[in-house]
Amino acid sequence: MTFLATQTMTTVTCSPSLADIRALQADNLDRLRDSLQQINIRDVVPLLVARNVLRSYEMGALYAKGSDEQVDALIDLLKTKNHWVGPLTDALIRNGKAPIAKILLELQNGK
Repeated sequence: MTFLATQTMTTVTCSPSLADIRALQADNLDRLRDSLQQINIRDVVPLLVARNVLRSYEMGALYAKGSDEQVDALIDLLKTKNHWVGPLTDALIRNGKAPIAKILLELQNGK
């Protein structure tokens, strides 16, 4: 009897690293910058604090900024966080900004 050994090529897919995920999310935030200028930070930030994305002292620091700087400061702050996409999407929807939330989700899904 002869046994034939066959080799099969298998590929192992690796999930993206945290650094890659953060870079992608930071890029998506930069793409959303113009759309986020339409929102009132005071409507969204308390929900992000309630969902433990931001701390209350970070909320105070955002509110201390001028109205023109608040969105940029929020974007810079979110770039340092890990799990902000879901809570931000929820906050946008709850505040009547579903079109912006849809854009965010499409960017996250790579569309």
